[in-house]
Amino acid sequence: MNIQQVAEKLSISTDTIRRWERLGMIPPVTRDSDGLRTFTDADVRWVKYAKLLNMMNVSPDFQIEYVKLVKLGKDALPARLSLLNEQVDQLKEDHKCLVDQLNQMEKTIEEEELA
Repeated sequence: MNIQQVAEKLSISTDTIRRWERLGMIPPVTRDSDGLRTFTDADVRWVKYAKLLNMMNVSPDFQIEYVKLVKLGKDALPARLSLLNEQVDQLKEDHKCLVDQLNQMEKTIEEEELA
């Protein structure tokens, strides 16, 4: 699959995919003899994962570190799990803050309706 096909399939731009690869947010994609990216199913999964993390406002630094740890193989599994657990904890805290803000907004609406 080429970069245009991946971009269309995942509804993101080719520039975004290139930037994520350049920054290390996804592993390098194999290129053909003409230098064009050839995406495997595993590459597409990485792009999907990067898109998901991006939508969740996970920092690029986390994504870059995770990719580096994956490249190190099984020896880096404890570090990967630690990194993932830290991110889950952060996302749970972010979720709690959003719920609190939503509750405050709903309370404000109720107060406005009673005014």
